[in-house]
Amino acid sequence: MNHSPDARGIRTIAILVLLLVQPAWFVSANEVETGEKKEISIVDYYGASIVLNEPAKSVVSLSPGITETVFALGYGQLLVGRSAYCDYPPEAADIAIVGSMLEPNAELIVALSPDIVIASTHFTREAFERLTDLGIKVAVLKGQETFEGVYKGVIQPVAVLLGDVEAGERLISSMRATVASAMDRARRFAVNPTVYYVVGFGEGGDWTAGGDTFIGEMIVMAGGKNIAADISGWSFNLETLVERDPDIILIPPWAENLFPLAPVYSSLRAVRNGNVLVVDDDSVSRQGPRIVEAFSGLVDAIGTFR
Repeated sequence: MNHSPDARGIRTIAILVLLLVQPAWFVSANEVETGEKKEISIVDYYGASIVLNEPAKSVVSLSPGITETVFALGYGQLLVGRSAYCDYPPEAADIAIVGSMLEPNAELIVALSPDIVIASTHFTREAFERLTDLGIKVAVLKGQETFEGVYKGVIQPVAVLLGDVEAGERLISSMRATVASAMDRARRFAVNPTVYYVVGFGEGGDWTAGGDTFIGEMIVMAGGKNIAADISGWSFNLETLVERDPDIILIPPWAENLFPLAPVYSSLRAVRNGNVLVVDDDSVSRQGPRIVEAFSGLVDAIGTFR
């Protein structure tokens, strides 16, 4: 019997694996007076200088986290195109689909004539060159492999491109307040249980968040002890999982009716004791505004252990 994740789970694995190889980077943002206008510029993930003569008035987003950020900043009406995976907030469904994150449709994007295309994880160098060769301005924004990366790597540069740095600062301030409140709850835990975060399992291999991933960092911040803290990246193995036998197992919705019933996994202590908890893998894995709500949910989940 195959207990591998479905297509949604496979997509999540692919996204997380690619996140690991993102090097640290910085965004340099400037506003230069040119008559009555302010010239906006950032340096993106590829080291390219992106210059706009004025704030973007039409945007194509090729990343769910970017789409969520644009809406959270209050500029969802500027989105004229999105990737097929940009499914939140619900209003995003009304925006034209321009292909996937990996293979955007250049012809559709050119027809929309956006001021800027903003991409992130899964966006390839080939896609970047194809669009820029057609005269489309593209900014590739990828957060660092840290929880803080969402602020400097995603929220701030998007706010700059939209010409509303203050909105970015307000959003980040609100996000930090949510995190601070959640961490305050975590500090009151009487015990810090061992935790295993399921990204994938079964015949396709066991995948989790290692100690050098932003999700691994979130588990520790949320008051848990990540049993995979000593590994790098996302690949794990079943033998080690059984040996370390965590107190709590966090699973995505697609695994809710699969993981607890699968051979070997069903014998884990967390399964036997009813400590397998469902978390929203989309909000956890996307470096966007909802990551702080996901973090708060992790705190609440870990805090159920007694």
